[in-house]
Order: sequence, then structure tokens, then C-alpha cells
Amino acid sequence: MALPLQDEVSAPVARANAWWKIRYLELGLAACGLATAVLILLDIGGVPFAQFKLVVCLAVPGWAAMSRLRPSFDPAARVVWTVAVSTVVYTVVAVTMVWTRFWQPRPAAAVLVLAASAVIVIFPADANSGSRHRAVAERENGARPRPNGLLPWLTLGVAAVMWGVGLASTGRGRLDDFGLLTKFPVMWYVAVGLVVGLCVWGVAAPKMFSALFMSVSLTSLVVMLYASATLLAAVPRYPWTYKHIAVTNFITANGSVDPSIDIYNRWPGFFSLSAFLGEVMGYRNALDYAAWAETAFALVDAVLVLAIARTISNRARVYWTAAIVFTVSDWVNQNYYAPQALSYSLYLSMCLLALTFLRGVPVKWMVSFEGRLRSLRIVKRLKNRPLATLVQKWEQAPSALQGAAVAGLILFQAVIVVSHQLTPYIAVFALSPLFMLGYLKPKWLGPVLLLEAIAYLIPNVDFIRGKYGLFSGFNIFANTGYKPPDTNTIAQGAWVFSGTTLARGAVVLTLLTGVLALAGFVRRLLGGEVRTTVAVAWLAFAPALALLAQSYGGEARFRVYLFALPWLAIGVGWLFWSGPVRSRRMVLGASATLVVMAMLFTVVNFQPEAQNRVSQDDVAASQWLDAHVGPNDTVFDTKHFFPLLIGPNYPHYVRWGGVTSLLDYLTASNGDITVAGLQKYANHLRGAKNNYIIISDDLERWAVESNITEARLLPKLEKVLASGSDAQEVFSNGSVRIYKVAGSGAKSS
Repeated sequence: MALPLQDEVSAPVARANAWWKIRYLELGLAACGLATAVLILLDIGGVPFAQFKLVVCLAVPGWAAMSRLRPSFDPAARVVWTVAVSTVVYTVVAVTMVWTRFWQPRPAAAVLVLAASAVIVIFPADANSGSRHRAVAERENGARPRPNGLLPWLTLGVAAVMWGVGLASTGRGRLDDFGLLTKFPVMWYVAVGLVVGLCVWGVAAPKMFSALFMSVSLTSLVVMLYASATLLAAVPRYPWTYKHIAVTNFITANGSVDPSIDIYNRWPGFFSLSAFLGEVMGYRNALDYAAWAETAFALVDAVLVLAIARTISNRARVYWTAAIVFTVSDWVNQNYYAPQALSYSLYLSMCLLALTFLRGVPVKWMVSFEGRLRSLRIVKRLKNRPLATLVQKWEQAPSALQGAAVAGLILFQAVIVVSHQLTPYIAVFALSPLFMLGYLKPKWLGPVLLLEAIAYLIPNVDFIRGKYGLFSGFNIFANTGYKPPDTNTIAQGAWVFSGTTLARGAVVLTLLTGVLALAGFVRRLLGGEVRTTVAVAWLAFAPALALLAQSYGGEARFRVYLFALPWLAIGVGWLFWSGPVRSRRMVLGASATLVVMAMLFTVVNFQPEAQNRVSQDDVAASQWLDAHVGPNDTVFDTKHFFPLLIGPNYPHYVRWGGVTSLLDYLTASNGDITVAGLQKYANHLRGAKNNYIIISDDLERWAVESNITEARLLPKLEKVLASGSDAQEVFSNGSVRIYKVAGSGAKSS
């Protein structure tokens, strides 16, 4: 009887020790919050201070809320909720400020951080919070994950070093149709291969590796795949990023929004938050930090998928496989600096919140339907143990925190509604039916989510209808089959491995993920696990309903795959690991699948870099133009991804006649190029005060390689401008020259 007595005595001591450990960490976090508030108020900047302030600002308010909640949380869920709660709070404050024109981000952030730090100090966290989830049985055949030996950690360290050396030695020459694929050295590929191998080894080994090692391995994989291209570029890579940078800089400069300018000022959530945090960090130009959005959002989304999978299944192989599949299948590139990236992460946070706290019992007819599906079950027992004991069932969630979860879901949807046009409706398509059918509770919350989206759309509906069209028709085939113009014409003679052929890897990767997930859903149903399978399968299918109403500028099909991917990734995990035993066939199948997916993703992600990359010289020229072009001026450019919208004066360009095509002028000139002819053409268009003509070596090369006949006239045009007395070269940085020609508006003024 001595042992039980010893356990009874040691348990309170262990709890007390755990309380003090958490308390020390919380006091340290509160101290960091105090230091951050001082740095913010004194506006002390610099890269280290900026990063420190951002991390603390995202941690302290969220932790003050999360650590006060007594029921146990999964550690992964706690991490993402901490960041998500802080993000939502800052977004609400920032949007309120821009709408009321009371722009004081630094004092507001300092007050929020100080208040949250005070809560942390005054109200200690529960030492038992999260203990049950930390004790979740990551079992495979009844065994706990084994502690890692030295070899896996050494391999991971070697891979990290090789990756860094490989990046440093990556070719810096001009990119061709193969993008970065031919620029990366062998060492870079070996490093990525080692990390992929470690992730595969971790989920397929006879006994799972520890959660710590799997976390570090997955993080390394995300960083290698999503940060490599960013590190090799001097400025944000994607041309379409710069319009978002421009809107953020406009808000930073003016402290308000102007709905008459564009759709971004009508949905200012993301831009207001970014401008708010930029001021807090000490950056007044979003160009300084926008490039890191891709890596940051990729990490957050991977953790969200991991947390969601852990909520649905307690089998470690399933949720780690799901997180890996999501990482190596997300080729849509939604992580760049954009409202979509923020809204997507918040949508996944909503799903995690609902699946954790709002699970319910379906309505009677749905229970009957589940019974019919369950009758298909072909595996009922294994060694006298019900199969259901090996997987977590869809059980009704405790009601203690339902009110807080409901309020959180409404608030998250509100932030998404003011940040992005499409995501709120996908959230409605996905979650509302689950509320109505009883899988989630309360039932009235589904219609509330829809009302939030509609209520914000109503005052903006005329603008949407006039600019874009509210619906593109209930033709799912037309909305799915949209094909954007093919601009991939560089190096077309590259045989079967041309960019067009390589780009088909995205189709293969999409189909592979979808087919394997479908097989996983079927296997779960045949195994008798109906409720979780039905819910996850619906969440994977629901985004396709968006195709009934909108093509979303031709991108709807990509968004469908993006929003379905987390649930498809869980289905892939179920395919390989939902069986009662770990079989050799499933180990080989899972290993081969993950390796093939990683290879396809590498090709799809890095091959189009020539089309994605924006040069630093183009960015510098755009910044000069933003500082010098007035509202009555006109800019001539080739309109091929030149980052013209970049600064707070971008509204000058969105007015009619602010930007026109240089190639259109060359076509109209019929080869007779003179400064007087250019002036006459410009005056006919608008009668601008000044006309700015952009001559970029990169854009000229693009025009030539794209077989645009007018491209042959670009050298002649520049020669005329350089020698003409009525034209003046006002900017040059080697690869970009800008000429100014007076317009008819100059004489009248």
C-alpha cells in the first residue's frame, strides 16, 4: 500500500511545482510586456526591437485570455489561439481607428499590452490547464512515442547547415523557364530531402518520434520550402503583393480609409491591422516587412491543421501526416502579403474553435443516416477490442465554455467579414450546415454567421455589382473552367520539361491529394467511424459551393482547393493510419506518397519564379514615381507586372487616365515615334500635366520574349526620348529609366 500513498503525497507537490514553473514563465512574459510598452511609446526601432515587439504583442493579449480558461487545451491549439486572439483584438482596434479617423496605434498597443500584462500578473493561470491534452495517448499499438536518439537530431542539424550553405551558393543569374529549379545547388536539394526523410521517418517508424522532434522537423520543412525563395529575393517577390503594400502605406500616411478609391478601402481589416502593427514595430513602409508574410502564414496554418487534426483524432500518425501533407500540397500560394492569408488563418481558427468546444449530437434523421452508413462497416473487432477505442469519436463537447466559444466565433467572423470578400461565405458554406444538422451547437449560430456577411455586403453591394459583378452565374462548369491567359512563353523550346509541362504538376498534386483523401474517407466509413468522417468530408466538399455563384476572377477553383486542403490532408492521414494495426503496406504507401508530394510541390513552387520575381530596380523606380507623380499626371508603362502601386499616393493611378499602356502608343504610332507624337497621343487621352514614360530592361526583355511586335520599337522610343529637347530623363538606376514629357495640362496650369 506504500506506492499509492506515495502517489497521493507526490501529486500535490507535482502540481505545486508545475504551478510555479508556469508562474515564472507568466511573470517573465509580463515583464516582456512592460518592456515592449516602453519601447513602443518611445518609438525605439531597429530589426531586433521590431521583432521583439511584434512577438510580445502577438503573445501577451492572447495569452492573458487563453491561460485564464480552466479546461484543458491542446498545446498546438493554445499556441494558435493565443496569436489569433491577439490578432483579432488588434484588428478590431485598428479598423475602429481608421473608420473614426482617430489613428493612434502606438498608444493603443501600449495600453493593450500593459493591460494584458496586468491580467497575467494579477490572475495566475491554472497549473492543470492543458495537462490532460499533454497526456494524450500518442499510441501506436499501445506504445508511447520513443525518445529520440542522437542520430535524428544530428541529421536535422546537418540538414539545416546544408540548407543555409545551399542558399548562399544559389545562382544569382537571370531566371529562365525552370525558375529556381536549376539555380539551387545539389546541397540545397539534399538538405530538403533529409528533412522530408526525417518527417516521413517520424510518422512511419515502428514507434513514433517525440512531439518535440516532429515539431522541429515540420517547422524546418515549412521554412525550407516557403522561405527559400524569399531569402533569395531582395524585395517581395509577387507583383500582386505591391497593391496591398500600397493600401497599407496609404492608411499609415493618412490614418484613415477612403471607400471611394477601391475595394480594399471598403474591406480594410487586413490593411488596418498591418498598418497598426507596422507602426508598433517602427516600420512606416509595409515594404520593409511584407516579404516575410509567406513564411509566417505557412507556419501558422501548418500548426492550425495539426491542432485541428489532433482535435479530431488522438492518433499521432494521423495528425502529423495531415500537417505534412498540408505543407507539401499547398501550392496555391495564398500565404503572400494579402487579406486572403489572414482570413484563411482566421477561418481555420474558427473551425478549430467550433470543433473543440461546440460539438453536438446530430438531429434524429441524420443519426439514422449515420446508422445506414455504419452498416457498411466491415471491420468490427480486433483481438476482442472495439476498433472505436483506437480513434477519438465525435463526442459532445462540455458546455462550460460554450458561451465564450460562441462569442469568439462571432468575433472571428466579424474580423474576416471586414477583411476579405470571399472567405466569410466559405465559412458559412462550411460551418452553417453543421450547426443546422446538430453536429455543432447552438443551431442559431449558423444563420448568425451568414447575417454578419450579408449585413456588411449590403452597403457595398452597388460598388461590387458595378465594378466586378455580384454573381457570375450559377454555372459551376463555367466558373471552374476559367483559364487565365498563358504568359508562360519564356524558353518555349525547352522540350518536354518546359514550364507549361512542369506547371501540370499542380494538377497532378491536386488530384493525388483529392483521390487519396477520398479513399481515406471511404476507409474510415468502412471501419465504422461515421460521424467524424461525415463532418470532415463535408468541410472538404463545402468550399465547392462557391463555384455555384462566382468565378472570383477565375481563381475560384484555386480557392476551393485551398479551403478543402486541410480536410483532405486529414483524409490522407486516415487512409494510411486509421487501421487497427500498422501494416508494412501502409508504411510503404505513406512514405512513397509523402516523398512524391514533396517532389511535386518543389517543382510547382519554384519553377514559376521567373514570372513571379520583381526586381529591386523596378521597386526603386516605383517608389520614385509614387513620390513625384501627381493626381493630374499620366504614367506610360508596359503593364506587365511593374509594381506601380506601391506607396501612399497610389490613388493617383487608379483614377481614369492615370496609367496607360506604352505598347498601345507604339501600336498607334505605326513606327513614326516622336516626342511631339507622344504628347499628342497623351493629350488626346487625358490632357495630363506631365507624362512619365517607364523604360525597364526587364519589361523590354519580357516584351521581346513574348513576341510582342511593338517591342522592337522600344529602343527607338528611348533614343527619341533621350535626344529630344522636350523630354527629360528624371530617374535612372541602371536597368530602369524614367522620362518626363510635359502635357497640355502643364500649359494651362
